Amino acid sequence: MSKVLGITKRVFAVAAGVMLLGAGVAGTASAAPAPTDPRSLVGAGGGEAVKVSGEGMAVAATPPAGCVGIYTSWGATCFQWDGDDQWVVDLDANGWTTVAGVDTNYGKERDCAAPAAADGWKECKYDHREGTCVRFFLYEKKSNGTLNRVSAYSPWYSTSNGARC
Repeated sequence: MSKVLGITKRVFAVAAGVMLLGAGVAGTASAAPAPTDPRSLVGAGGGEAVKVSGEGMAVAATPPAGCVGIYTSWGATCFQWDGDDQWVVDLDANGWTTVAGVDTNYGKERDCAAPAAADGWKECKYDHREGTCVRFFLYEKKSNGTLNRVSAYSPWYSTSNGARC
């Protein structure tokens, strides 16, 4: 509960800062460095939990049927529980790389970056502990570490059978 409260406070602080900058009240705040940890920016909205199959997309490889994940207008990711693989695709050739941030309920955090310029799916092979849960979110990143759009977290999914935890 305290983690949710902390995230909520950060979201409101960022929103308030954006409103002040838009009004021209806090001109010096624009000099503050952008956060480099995308997990500090993950909000409660933006992503939608769906089954992602990759059908109909012009990509080099596609995730298997039953891969569960989230999508946005600019990227998608899904978790393949049989093999513990994370799939990610960049859907917007805008110069930013779509990355899936993957968290486990036992404290491990990983990132899986899509190929550049919306060039298809990338499969990141992980070996999660069996009987645990994973969740993930999407964000965009430049090679210099600058962050752009960030989605919401997915629900937690079981590493044993892909069902919601």
